[in-house]
Amino acid sequence: MVDAIAVIISTYNNPSFLRLVLAAYAKQCDKRFSIYIADDGSNAETRDLIEHMSKGFPVEIHHIWHEDQGFRKARIHNLVLQQVKEAYVILTDGDCIAPPHFIATHRRLAQESTLICGSRILLSPSYTQHLCQSGNIPSFSTFYCIKSRLQGHINRVFPLFLPAHLSAPKQKISGIHGCHISCHTKDLLHINGFDESFEGWGREDSDLVARLLHSGVQRRNLRGAPVLHLWHKENARNHLNDNDALLQACIDDKRKQALIGIGELSNIEDKSCPNL
Repeated sequence: MVDAIAVIISTYNNPSFLRLVLAAYAKQCDKRFSIYIADDGSNAETRDLIEHMSKGFPVEIHHIWHEDQGFRKARIHNLVLQQVKEAYVILTDGDCIAPPHFIATHRRLAQESTLICGSRILLSPSYTQHLCQSGNIPSFSTFYCIKSRLQGHINRVFPLFLPAHLSAPKQKISGIHGCHISCHTKDLLHINGFDESFEGWGREDSDLVARLLHSGVQRRNLRGAPVLHLWHKENARNHLNDNDALLQACIDDKRKQALIGIGELSNIEDKSCPNL
């Protein structure tokens, strides 16, 4: 069982989502973790929200920011990984609400040389809007979940009631969602972190998983303990064809190392917010 856990939450100019996401982490039954917010260039509204919520928050929040130069998820995650001191990392997005037993489940199921890939439940546009306006996170009780499904607020309910367990090891990258994966920090550092060759939205998470598999890490899917995914419009996919080609080359070459990763950051100057 791992001790120290870092939760890395990616965000960009969506404080109403981030408020809900952080509120869910404040209610975790296991509070032996730290939060690192990977901020891809948000404006002052996000900074002010983090400063406000950090006061009296039950766990430590670190805010790592760089200048907005378009979608640079890989870069901001590498900047965060440079600062992480915890031995285990959970990677998630700023549109994913974690159930109360989320941290405890990952701690209990964490294994050496293993990547845990979790699932998500999709929320409707109207329900997402309601949550943002109310500022209240949804209940994960059986009655509330069934009621939400019947009302069309969520797209499925069965995964919420599954006892959390891991599948048999898999070697495929299909079905990867960056909203919910975890592994030991040393495994991410061993493959040189995220690959900043990927520009714009798409496939940087799949590339990360592919290189972990190539390096000997096994993938196991987490059954149960899904996150709730807040609805939003899809990101622009202008670079998707190029990123698909980069991913395929990584798979074909069985490449383990990021072409532009953590090791290359020493040659790049980036501005970061101090830890809160």
